[in-house]
Order: sequence, then structure tokens, then C-alpha cells
Amino acid sequence: MKFKLSLPLIKSLSLHLAFGVLIFAGMDFKLPQKTPEMASSQPVIEAVAVDSNAVDEQIKRIEDQKKSKQKAEEDRIAELERRANEAERKRKQQEQEAVEIEQRTKRQREERKQAEQAAIAARKKQEQEKAKAKAAEAERKRKELERKKAEEQARKAKEAREKEEKALKEAQRKKAEAAEKARQERALQDQLEAEQAVRQQRRSKQVLTEVQKYQALIHQAIQRQLIVDNSMRGKSCQLNIRLASSGLVIQVKELGGDPILCRAAKSAVFKAGTLPVSKEADVYEKLRDINLTVEPDL
Repeated sequence: MKFKLSLPLIKSLSLHLAFGVLIFAGMDFKLPQKTPEMASSQPVIEAVAVDSNAVDEQIKRIEDQKKSKQKAEEDRIAELERRANEAERKRKQQEQEAVEIEQRTKRQREERKQAEQAAIAARKKQEQEKAKAKAAEAERKRKELERKKAEEQARKAKEAREKEEKALKEAQRKKAEAAEKARQERALQDQLEAEQAVRQQRRSKQVLTEVQKYQALIHQAIQRQLIVDNSMRGKSCQLNIRLASSGLVIQVKELGGDPILCRAAKSAVFKAGTLPVSKEADVYEKLRDINLTVEPDL
């Protein structure tokens, strides 16, 4: 199976490789103190110090690039959130309009029912009048007027019914539109959650890389202060170190290992006093209570 590396991943790996080379080149190794036996049996190694300003500038450039990318990502997520909120507001407004239409429709239905009842009463009254013998002209005109009124009421009732049906169709249409808007909002929300998950995963990888970097820096700081001799060759010591947010050493515990080397390692930690830690909270959280294995470079 072949794996294809994306351009951003290649750039990231290249930057980390360059950073590792610079860190390795800038390490200031201290040789163990000479003993008469060591002076006679061990060759002297000369170390060349590299300008730390170049390393600091390289680290700053990398961190500035990371912050710029993070800011652009945060702006894009904020825009998605704004669009989702706007869509939610419109959906609620349409739902409110649909409720108002249903309320008007209910009132119109009641009015139509009352009109129909009035029309029925008018027709009943007219039929009762027809059952009588011929009435006077005035009575006929009155009945004719009542008939016209009944017809007008029936016409209005029909218009009201047609208007109600039209309003009902309009309400159904708007309800369908609201459902479609809700579907789009759900899709947008799903997209936003997916983006947030990807960003969280990316950040977790970044935190892991930063933690590994600072663990290496802490280990180097301890090694620079560590005083060893040949009796410690091949020995190791496990330490638990608690750090303040400034990198100040709060507590050191021995977890196991060679007692002599452990005493020297604890002394090196306290001698260093302040160890390198990240200013980013999520990275520091992984460094505030760490376990390290110290082995002499012999």
C-alpha cells in the first residue's frame, strides 16, 4: 500500500526536521568532571556552542506561522457559526409566521361557521314565510330583502371558505419551506461539528508534538546539570517532576532506578531550577506532572 503525503504535511515534517537539527546543533553538552582515572583513560571531547539566537528566531518564525494558520481557522469557524445562527433566526421567524396564519385561519373558520349558521336560520325563516298564505306587498318586500341578505351571507361564507383554503395552502407551503430550512440548518450544523472535530484532532497532534519537543528540552536541561562517573555507566533512574506554569521545579520524586544516579539526577533537576515549558495551556497541562528516565551519556 502506498501513502501519499500532502504538501502541508511535508512542509510540517520539514520544519520539524529543521528544528530538530537546530536544537541538536545548539545543545551544550557538559563533560563529566574529570577523575584521575578518567583523565588517563578517556579522550577529551571539545564542544562547540552554536548561537542560540538563530535557534530562537527559527522557533519564533515557526510559532508565528502556526498562530497565523490557527487564526485563519478560527475566523472560518466563526463565520460558519454566524451563518448557522442567522439561519436559526430565520427559521424561528418563519415558524412564528406559520403560527399566526393558523390562528387567523381558525378565526376565519369560526366566522364562516357563524355565517353559515346565520344563512341556515335565514333560509328557515324564509321557508316559514312561504308556508303562509299570500302576504301583503310589504311583507313580500321584507322577505325579498331577507333572501338577498341570506344570499349575500352565503356568498361571503363561500369567499371566506375559499380564502381559508388559500390561507391553508399558503401555510402548508411555508411549513414545507421551514422544514427545508431546518434540514439545511441541520446540514450546516453537521458540517460545523465535523470541522470542529477535525480542528480538535489537528490540535491534539500539535499538542503531542509540542509535548515531545519540550520533553526533549527538559531532558537536555537535566543532562547539562548531571554530574556522572564511570560507575553509573549503563544505569538509569526514573523521576517524577512537577512544574509550575513558569517551568519552576516544584517537586521531584524517585520512581525507581540506581540510587546513586537518582541522587545525581535529582540534584541536576534542582540545580536547573527552571525547566523549559510551553506557554500554551493545553501543552503545559501535559508537562506539569511528567515522568522521565535519566541515563548518563557515557
